[in-house]
Amino acid sequence: MRLRRSVGELLVCCTALWVVVSSSSSSSGVKATPPPGCDSMLSFSSEVSSFSVGRTNVNRRSLSPWKWRSSTVKTRVPSTLWEAECIDTFCSGLDKHRLMSVPVYQSVLVLNRQQGALCYTASYQSVAVGCTCVWAKTSQN
Repeated sequence: MRLRRSVGELLVCCTALWVVVSSSSSSSGVKATPPPGCDSMLSFSSEVSSFSVGRTNVNRRSLSPWKWRSSTVKTRVPSTLWEAECIDTFCSGLDKHRLMSVPVYQSVLVLNRQQGALCYTASYQSVAVGCTCVWAKTSQN
């Protein structure tokens, strides 16, 4: 009976020590060892920014409206990117044929998984994030 109690106490102490050590190493910024062939580890959050709330239907209300087209690559993070596609060549409104609708591009950081490895390569990808109106090209400009 006494041996069983001692083993139980030892098990509880070891478990508590393991929890303390593992939680302190993750919260103190100690990084885990990356897989072989990789030079660093990455941790990221996929929270939705508060800036994106309340900005619905901008793509349809714009003088240069656009629709969204998705692109999914399973070996990329993020796996799905949404890209703007201008609906018309010209902007709506008064000077309709003097203003052209053109995409606005943003460089987005993506991670591409290396073939046959658990490693990712970071790169920037140009993504159309909306459309805007510009003066149509003429012989004077």
